[in-house]
Amino acid sequence: MDLHQLRYVLAIAEEGNFTRAAAKLYLSQPSLSVQVRKLEQELGTPLFVRLGRRVALTAAGDAFVEQASRVLFEVEETRRRVDEVRGVRAGRVAVGVLPSVAATVLPSVLARFRRRHPRVEVSLVEENVSHDFEEMVHGGQLDLAVIRMPCTRDDLEREVVVREPMLVLLPPGHRLADRSEVSLGELRDEQFVSMKPTHGLHELLVQVCARAGFTPRVTVATGQLSTVWGMVRAGAGVAALPRIATAPDVPRAAIADVTAVRELGVVWRSGEPLSPPAAAFLRMLVSGTEPFNFAGALADRPVQVAS
Repeated sequence: MDLHQLRYVLAIAEEGNFTRAAAKLYLSQPSLSVQVRKLEQELGTPLFVRLGRRVALTAAGDAFVEQASRVLFEVEETRRRVDEVRGVRAGRVAVGVLPSVAATVLPSVLARFRRRHPRVEVSLVEENVSHDFEEMVHGGQLDLAVIRMPCTRDDLEREVVVREPMLVLLPPGHRLADRSEVSLGELRDEQFVSMKPTHGLHELLVQVCARAGFTPRVTVATGQLSTVWGMVRAGAGVAALPRIATAPDVPRAAIADVTAVRELGVVWRSGEPLSPPAAAFLRMLVSGTEPFNFAGALADRPVQVAS
């Protein structure tokens, strides 16, 4: 039994005549009769009773038509929904974002995406550790994720989208507060306010300080960026953060060390095409990072999209 046979039976039932049904279906009448005969043999019962040049449904035919109508409706509905997703008129995108990205880069991107694709659901997941996002993308829980580079999995596609400098936040009246640029070495003996050790920004701080030859002395660790800013304002210590994670009302200076940077990238699964909604979100995310020092390579790179 196939969908064509379902449509044949419905056409005959509607027309009450094999010849008219065949013309409607653009088939020859003998071909239509052969198909119906095969279906009746498969079912083990006749679907029509012949009344001269007309036909009428048997009891089995009535039951068949009722169910066939439902099946064909569901098939068409399924096709319509798939077409909507292909045209980015519906569907769902699951995106992982770091908290600092969610608060700065993402709002304008998401607003623009929602205006263009209002029926696509966007599910956001915030985590502090990029490695967790890599595992979620690999496992299929996320379509895309914005992570701190480098990506550690070889089976993920990746592209750097932001390369931003680290800045040092300084308490009012600090000895370096009138400087526009400082080196990490000048902060060796400072007390640091940082995110908690489980947070990616803490790991970044430790890494950039290690490249400068010291371990930062963290005296205050918190789970909120706003608390870091408040602690620095109050004189509890200094903080070293990526540019987009800083507060504009806290005195800050550029860090001169060329290694004091954070690279953000977007990752997605290798070896399979992105769904059209996910591909559309990826493109918009890339263009939306331009004000944040977008690295730019993806704009000219083809992305495989599911058809």
